[in-house]
Amino acid sequence: MNGRFINLQASTERREAMEVQLRALGLQGIGRLEATDTHSLPTHATWPNAPVSPREHACFLSHARAIDSAPPGGFFLVLEDDALLSRALPPLLGQPDALAQLEGFDLVFLECMPSIAAPGLLALWQGLRKHLPHDAGAPRDAIGGIEILDARGLYNWGAVAYLVTPRGQRTLPPLLREALAAGPALAFDMTLGALLHGERIRAAVLAPFLATPTLRSHAQSTIDDRPRAAENDALAGALRRLFFAGPLDGPAHDEPKLDAHVGAYRHAPLTQDPQLQLLADLMAQLFVIAARPAR
Repeated sequence: MNGRFINLQASTERREAMEVQLRALGLQGIGRLEATDTHSLPTHATWPNAPVSPREHACFLSHARAIDSAPPGGFFLVLEDDALLSRALPPLLGQPDALAQLEGFDLVFLECMPSIAAPGLLALWQGLRKHLPHDAGAPRDAIGGIEILDARGLYNWGAVAYLVTPRGQRTLPPLLREALAAGPALAFDMTLGALLHGERIRAAVLAPFLATPTLRSHAQSTIDDRPRAAENDALAGALRRLFFAGPLDGPAHDEPKLDAHVGAYRHAPLTQDPQLQLLADLMAQLFVIAARPAR
């Protein structure tokens, strides 16, 4: 398997951590691609009224360059340097039959921030529960299979880890050049979402997720020139981790425990509107009823 992980020159700790992880998983074909820095952007891209922030623009260019670097004819893995990979990933990439099922797509997301809508979340939950090991003492990465879900109606944003298929190597570069020539008007992952929902590309999401961002990656993002909300970052990161075929808690020296990461928000009322709070409570109850296994 060939691929690239995108890494800024200054982010040496992320580079070292990614290289250690790739060696441990035996993914020797995944090399580093130096991320585009904002200093190399054209002047118009850094104007205050530019459609996206300078760092979002640079991130877009980095992903486009990574996809352009793919040797033709095979699957190509693109990673951001805050990705944690499941130990279930290398066996999947080594199965020709599994990859053959993905050839009809342009992109295959190994994880994403899903849309906050019951159908997509239920599909992810059911895929997770179906394939996690039945032995409670077994590691979460000892999954028994994978679900291939249509990304339409499910994918919201995120480009931490994805496969570009042979078909995608032909379709994506001209679409990305078109988007870049128009501004770009959207960040890279939001552009992928627009292409997907406009039916200009086909994409899948794998469940359980075979990658996940580090829990602190939102707060420590290298794209730090756009507005952020701490509660959204914490809850979104935890949601993505919940669907991951790997440990829920990261290494003690590197990441907080998942429960502690969301503890300040998990049971706190997030609205003063009693009817909105009631709606949230009802949705939670109905989701659990729908997600329970049939008796």
